[in-house]
Amino acid sequence: MTKRIVVAALALMLGLVAAAPAAAGRATVDRITNIETVLAVAMPDDFPVASLMRAECAWVHRVELPNGSARETMVCELSDEPVMIPEFQGSPPARAFRNSGGPCVWFSDYWFAKEGSDVLASSFRYVVTPSGHVTAHSWYPAEPLDCS
Repeated sequence: MTKRIVVAALALMLGLVAAAPAAAGRATVDRITNIETVLAVAMPDDFPVASLMRAECAWVHRVELPNGSARETMVCELSDEPVMIPEFQGSPPARAFRNSGGPCVWFSDYWFAKEGSDVLASSFRYVVTPSGHVTAHSWYPAEPLDCS
């Protein structure tokens, strides 16, 4: 029992050290609220048929490091609002749906909402739960990607 407490305490201390506030490293932090997005809720062979849904995001949190690279985190809920093309309309997944990818796939909802600009991520990952909760993370290099 004592060994478990010591191990737990060490893990907690290590986590606190590793999770030092971004501001301590002179990172800039911004959060915008109440934005909408569209994302995949399934990845069938005939994607995007029956695969996309709108989501309402309570917030998008952006941390930009001094070197110019950044990470964005979004917390959203799937919406009943239909997507633009009816045959692409999906439905909440029966099991948690995980999606991730590399460069030139994910657009920053932060920059689109803030300035109407298209900024592409170097990578992303998100999870959609059967209840419709979405948590997304995306990463951006210091120099914007050229995906043309």
